[in-house]
Amino acid sequence: MFAAFLRAAALAEPLQREVAVRHGIALADLHALRVLEIGGAVPVSHLGAELGLARSSATNLVDRLERAGLVDRSASTDDRRVTLVRPSADGMAALESFAMVRESDLVRRLLTLDVGERAAFADLLERITAPTEENPA
Repeated sequence: MFAAFLRAAALAEPLQREVAVRHGIALADLHALRVLEIGGAVPVSHLGAELGLARSSATNLVDRLERAGLVDRSASTDDRRVTLVRPSADGMAALESFAMVRESDLVRRLLTLDVGERAAFADLLERITAPTEENPA
């Protein structure tokens, strides 16, 4: 099982490296940008909830994306205590990396699985990567 995991991780590594080189972020951070692309300007807490992150983890994520120039923050016009976050122009350009992901060998292999296998695989990944008491999100 561990050998299979390492082979799967090796399939994802070229994507991870390319995204890091192009945008200075982790591959998983592209998902956050995608959520923002769909949701528009949202409170940091909303982004965290969508991603299943604790408030501090969501703030750290937004800090990292902001340092990379991929998101912009602004105060809400309705409630100045609320900080809104949205993709920047560079963040929108980074979303083009999703095409690179969709066309990757890893995704091609995943698409050979039938719907039930994909659902089971996704469920197992969620269980493996879910936050624990020892490793909170």
